[in-house]
Amino acid sequence: MAQFAYTAKKGLTETLEGVIEADSQEAAVHRLVEQGLYPIQLEARSGAVPRAAAAEPLPAQRSVLPRVVRVGSKELLLFTQKLATLLRAQIDLLAAIRILHDQAPAGTFKALLLNIYQATKEGQTFSESLARFPTVFASLFVSIVKAGEATGKLDVALGQLADSLARDEALKTKVKAALAYPILLLAVGLGSIAILINFVVPKLEHLFLDLGHELPFMTRLILHLSHLSQKSSLWVALGAGATLAVVIWRRGGAALARLAAEVLRKLPVFSRLAGNQEMLHFASSLSLLLRSGVPALRSLQLVTPSLGDPRLRRQMSRVCEQVAVGERLSSSLQTHAALPLFFVKMIAIGEESGRLDEVLGEIARAYLQQIEADITVISSLIEPVMILGLGGVLGTIVLSILLPIFQVTQSVR
Repeated sequence: MAQFAYTAKKGLTETLEGVIEADSQEAAVHRLVEQGLYPIQLEARSGAVPRAAAAEPLPAQRSVLPRVVRVGSKELLLFTQKLATLLRAQIDLLAAIRILHDQAPAGTFKALLLNIYQATKEGQTFSESLARFPTVFASLFVSIVKAGEATGKLDVALGQLADSLARDEALKTKVKAALAYPILLLAVGLGSIAILINFVVPKLEHLFLDLGHELPFMTRLILHLSHLSQKSSLWVALGAGATLAVVIWRRGGAALARLAAEVLRKLPVFSRLAGNQEMLHFASSLSLLLRSGVPALRSLQLVTPSLGDPRLRRQMSRVCEQVAVGERLSSSLQTHAALPLFFVKMIAIGEESGRLDEVLGEIARAYLQQIEADITVISSLIEPVMILGLGGVLGTIVLSILLPIFQVTQSVR
């Protein structure tokens, strides 16, 4: 039993130091991970060589995975962060994957890690093992890992990927937080309207007809909508349920996401937000690839398919063709892509100074700040607009119910 001095992270900010006893370095890491710690450094304290830990062998056969493997963005982020941390602690790659596999809960991701472990153990490079699952590890992710393998700095490459994924996850969380209250407000408002139209108005219809007066136009319109809603409510519910099932099942999630993105790009306020998000993704991805040692042309070719705007993808494809024949990136962007002047000028500065990756990082930070400001503005505007809209609809329904009563009161006077 040997002693190991460790420096480990607990949570996002707390760093702990201590000594742990274990049969081997891998066993020491296992024990730390079980305690909720992830080692940054791990060194044997004594001169004795620790004996190998007796570990249960993993199954020789790879686990059977679904035809289309899907993993959540948070799972991918945690995997990348933990693997980078373990590699920084000088843990062998296979041992690190083994540790993550042992700690993962039963499910698709655990089976995925086993497949990656077995493929890497059989002689494939780690990047090749990841490339077998393109629905989980995008080509950009795999290329950065491959560059890290080539330079012998896989831990650094994974650390950069983890930072990028963490930033994207933080941005998603901010968007969800900004939209949470408006979505709740919309659900409550639509539910109230559905109850009034389908349950309250039909019960008052006989009362209106017994009044013996011609009903106001607004009341007749609401009654007609009530009849129509009652006849089609079953089909509407079935359609909404089917749509929700498709989204949950995620078979059609990508198509729905593309449709939503197209709609948002045409709205005045959201169009700038969508454009800034494209620029952020383009700048940060290109910077990440260049910092990892991927050549500029290859980096462009990897980033282009990941862009969400079809028009921008076509433009960037032409830029790739021009850069391939020797044209400068900045001049190609200015000629063939409808990008903001600020973006193109900064690219030109980066090319002239030989610090294109650093300049792209600065561009990404500038767009991230703009996006966060836009999210704040949108969230502050959408709530009052939604309140006014729903209030107007509910007020119209209530007014249509009260109008016949006012009409009878006036006739009695």
